[in-house]
Amino acid sequence: MADAPASLPRYDEPRGPYRFLALARAFGPSRAFQVAVKMGLFEAIRVHREAHGAGMTAAQVARDLGLVADPGFRGVTDLLDLLVAEDCLTRQGAGAGALYDNTPEGEVYLCPGSRHYVGGLVVVNAERTYPQFLFLEHSLRTGRQPPEARALVRPILGTFEGAEDPDATARFALGMTGANLAAFETLASKFDFGRYSTLRDIGGSAAALSCALAAAHPHLRCASADLPALLPAARARIASEGLEGRVDAEAIDFFDESPFPPSDVITMSMILHDWGLEKKLLLMRKAFAALPPGGALIALDCIIDDARRANRFGLYMSLSMLTEFEEGRAFDYTFDEFDRWSKEVGFERAEYIHLGGPNGAAVAHKAGPPPRGAGGGSGTSGGGGGGGSGKLSR
Repeated sequence: MADAPASLPRYDEPRGPYRFLALARAFGPSRAFQVAVKMGLFEAIRVHREAHGAGMTAAQVARDLGLVADPGFRGVTDLLDLLVAEDCLTRQGAGAGALYDNTPEGEVYLCPGSRHYVGGLVVVNAERTYPQFLFLEHSLRTGRQPPEARALVRPILGTFEGAEDPDATARFALGMTGANLAAFETLASKFDFGRYSTLRDIGGSAAALSCALAAAHPHLRCASADLPALLPAARARIASEGLEGRVDAEAIDFFDESPFPPSDVITMSMILHDWGLEKKLLLMRKAFAALPPGGALIALDCIIDDARRANRFGLYMSLSMLTEFEEGRAFDYTFDEFDRWSKEVGFERAEYIHLGGPNGAAVAHKAGPPPRGAGGGSGTSGGGGGGGSGKLSR
């Protein structure tokens, strides 16, 4: 057996042609990871460890997941070792007896029983985003996806409405919860909700944002408002969190002619980026009309940095909106754009709060003294402190 080198060479060389080649092939590890999550690999390893006290061999993985089990077939081992290289799995030993196990973070985020499970969004990316990006060139040339794409991925509005596949609606709601829960919890600690009594989350999906805020601020009464197909997922979440009576689930079509119900705070998580400018402004105007003096609109999105060069995920998300909403001209936006729109609508000032990773909150404040929160505030609020809090006001 050859001696191992004292230190491994750097295979992800960032200079010369290698970084461009790595970018061209980045879909490979991403797709392998999506397939692993979709097949239930991480959950299978967790269950096996709990039953047997150890991780799984490649042969055991192949048997449990229904993969090719021929000892001469390298595909399963290659997949597992790629996930080790990507820090998604650990490995002890070598060869056929090597044991693969979840990382501590994988156990938290990639196993469905965890409250912080993000695999729902990974599956959405696998089933919707990846197939649509196969036709990105067509979308850039025509502004819409071709019929072949729609044969693979049904229009997103049908998923929202639950008309064709209620299970797809539930999977989408699960994906949105996992993708945004950490940002919701950060918002709960960084924004001062102590001055407000009522909050309505427009487009609330499975009510994860309302539940996170109500749990952190006991004085706050919240409502999660979305299309009727999302209400079962919202009610199930509210019940699982023990928040019945403090968080309501209500049906709403936020583009009909009805005004939004009055609320001290209106939130929209991953909503504004779904639409073109005309509908963005319509939603902001409806929020402005429903807020009292001193009320606040909070938009949570992957807000692009004003220079449009640092938040790569936000820029990617904007392209994703192009493939999802086609001629609606949906796009993700910068805080500078939100600030201008908010003043056009009538808000007095805006602030940006960084929520971790690519996520941010753009807050528009209506002029006037803030409503007085029931109970005078909560101990976890206070706006995130001073310098270094990731806040910007204009």
